[in-house]
Amino acid sequence: MKREILISIIVPAYNEGKLIGLCLSSLEKQDFNRENYEIIVVDNGSTDNTAQIVKDFNVKLIYEPKKGVVFATKKGFLEAKGKIIATTDADTIVPPDWLSSIYKAFENNPNVVIAGGRLMLIPRNFLSYLAGFFMNCIGGAILKDISGPNFAIRKDIYFKIGGVREDINFNFETELFLRVKKEGATIFLWDNPVVTSSRHFKGIEGFRYCIRGLISSIGLLFFKKMIFVDMVDVR
Repeated sequence: MKREILISIIVPAYNEGKLIGLCLSSLEKQDFNRENYEIIVVDNGSTDNTAQIVKDFNVKLIYEPKKGVVFATKKGFLEAKGKIIATTDADTIVPPDWLSSIYKAFENNPNVVIAGGRLMLIPRNFLSYLAGFFMNCIGGAILKDISGPNFAIRKDIYFKIGGVREDINFNFETELFLRVKKEGATIFLWDNPVVTSSRHFKGIEGFRYCIRGLISSIGLLFFKKMIFVDMVDVR
């Protein structure tokens, strides 16, 4: 019987040798049939042992030398075979029922075009707690905004609207979400959280990251205007 890919998982990675093994292990231990999903890691020009670690797993490894998570994500989408495309980060651990919950959300409601869920940021500190509150309670539960580490979209809709914009590398998923939600329903799965690193939210750089993220989200969600286009590179 021919293998049917129902879901493709895209994992952009840049110098993630310390954490990507845990991420991929959680993705391979899903209660979803392994024959029905693929994992695509996009190495975004890593200079550490990221690629060597990835090769120990049953995943597809591709390369995108142009630096920027938006370029890596776009490359992954072009390679994806699934009808549904999910994304997560290389420093993120997903629960065993992550894929099955996402698949049910789409299958139970054909009008759903995009789905996401909570982010649990660890280790906890004041900035990560604040960021988690805004992303989960304000952005997710109220506005239905979707974050990259816990994100899924119908592939046909993604390409219909033109995919991600290459000129936006900061909050690109929010800008994509604003275009996608015009095509159908969005759903926020509160009970399908992922655990992701809070390393962005430390010290002065972490404070800058929070402020830029908050301002950028407000600009996009309420004024349809992009305030920042580039990431604060804390990787």
